[in-house]
Amino acid sequence: MLEFRNRFSKFGMTPRIVGATLGGCLVFAGLSVFAAVSTQLLVLGILVSCLIGLVWEVLHRQTTASTGKLDFLETPFFLAHDQEVFQIYRNTSQSLLRISQASDPIYRDVILERLNILGDEVNQLADGTITFEGTETWRLIYEKLLRSPGLYLYRSIAWIQHRDYWQDEPGRKSMATNLELHDAGKLNVERIAIIDDELWPKCDPLPTDHVRHWIHEQHVHGIWIKLLRQSAIASEPDLLCDMGIYGHRAVGIQELDDHCRTVRFTLSFSIADIEFAEERWRRLSVYAVAYRDLLDQFTLEQ
Repeated sequence: MLEFRNRFSKFGMTPRIVGATLGGCLVFAGLSVFAAVSTQLLVLGILVSCLIGLVWEVLHRQTTASTGKLDFLETPFFLAHDQEVFQIYRNTSQSLLRISQASDPIYRDVILERLNILGDEVNQLADGTITFEGTETWRLIYEKLLRSPGLYLYRSIAWIQHRDYWQDEPGRKSMATNLELHDAGKLNVERIAIIDDELWPKCDPLPTDHVRHWIHEQHVHGIWIKLLRQSAIASEPDLLCDMGIYGHRAVGIQELDDHCRTVRFTLSFSIADIEFAEERWRRLSVYAVAYRDLLDQFTLEQ
């Protein structure tokens, strides 16, 4: 029986395919004998039964895979069509086999704890969320997204709590990418700046010099930018965020420390997260005022 199963597996036929096919053949053969039909029709019936079995298996796999209920033994068959993922699956499986042979209890405790952490991270990745902890490597993904084909709109919410916001080398490079793509007409950049009240006192028509120059540079390049004081949304603290919306493709949330260094950057490709971010953007727009309108009320000294 095992040899029979292995022979069919070489042709990509699982037991379900074989069973459905043979079942269909037997039913059709019985009906054919009863009705005394021709041999040609019987052959045609066998072929149709095989086709039905294959179609049924494909539909079954698609349904179970989309719901995450794929049988354990079916997993490698389904992954085999994706060579890159299948190679990772195979290497991981071989590593797990080596781990399972270890007998030292301390080693097993440590390894199992780490594997559970890795498992949680993989589940997060499968949900479409990637988290970067305390590293600027996320900016490489940030630029890759901005330059990706089909992305024409980038909306950014900048939560400015320090005068040196985006003034370090990675920040300047990121802004240079914004200006380059916007100037070239490859990307439409829109930005809302939430500014700490100390950096934009209520008695002043515009933010302090460092922040104002950062904003004005973008304005000169034609970037649509709106401003609001942080105190304006004191009643809606959930709107306080540093966020980028990459068209309808992804959303990124950046967490900074007191010195404007990235503590954590979370990138999500989840449709629900993107829609939530877009709602945040709409709500903030109600409070913000266009920078160009502020300039109409104030002569900026160059």
